Amino acid sequence: MTYNPYEIKFTSCSWSEISESVESYIRMNQMVIDAFWEDHVLESNHYKMLFNDTTIGYFSIHNYSTIMLFCVIEEFRSISQELFARIKKWESISNAMVTTGDELFISHCLDNFVRIEKQAYFSVYTNRGIPNELIKPIQLHLADINDKKDLETLQLSKGFLNEEIEKIKNDPDLLNIYIVELNQKTVGFGVIQYGRVLADIASIGMYVCEPYRCQGIASNILENLKQISIKNGFKAISGCWYYNHNSKKAMELAGAYSKTRLVRFYF
Repeated sequence: MTYNPYEIKFTSCSWSEISESVESYIRMNQMVIDAFWEDHVLESNHYKMLFNDTTIGYFSIHNYSTIMLFCVIEEFRSISQELFARIKKWESISNAMVTTGDELFISHCLDNFVRIEKQAYFSVYTNRGIPNELIKPIQLHLADINDKKDLETLQLSKGFLNEEIEKIKNDPDLLNIYIVELNQKTVGFGVIQYGRVLADIASIGMYVCEPYRCQGIASNILENLKQISIKNGFKAISGCWYYNHNSKKAMELAGAYSKTRLVRFYF
């Protein structure tokens, strides 16, 4: 059967109306995502594509300008190029952010882009740990943002954790911040943010205070966060800016590897 792309209606919807379909699509395609990607998706405006009142796909737009999700069911993919062209004229679209694991979405971006920027590495962790000779006896203490002393200690991150602190205020179960000590001195911080699009993932990240950088502490923090995540039944994921070479090295030393990139396409 041949379909007319202009017979497909776009209608605004809530996240709950497409969340199961998004989760199913991610798992079917074995896509790697992290908290940064989830934040952008969940803050987006969501739309369903309808044919005779039957949902045949969806898309999401962040900040009126960035396509974050695009999916069409297989029966209608013969007109997906035409549908994507229509979506590009929705709201104030100028770009799309897509993980390289999303073959359908990224293919349509490749058909249309005028400029591309590499945004981030998304990494998954293996069972391989840090070599014994590089292990440091760090200690992780779960921070309480309602404790004055802990809150003062968190300020050693020089604003790096401000967004995470605000997230905890809004949703105490969303993430955990750990104060990291070595020889009774605060040397850094660790963060575990639990998945919302995928409930079984945990995005882990770290910050090392300036005097203690380039000493292997970052990878030790990540190794500890990885073990905490696994113990609690989560799959550890990390993301870092594409050009943050030190963070990427720390993740790899803690047993991570990246098969996925986050890419921004400008149209």
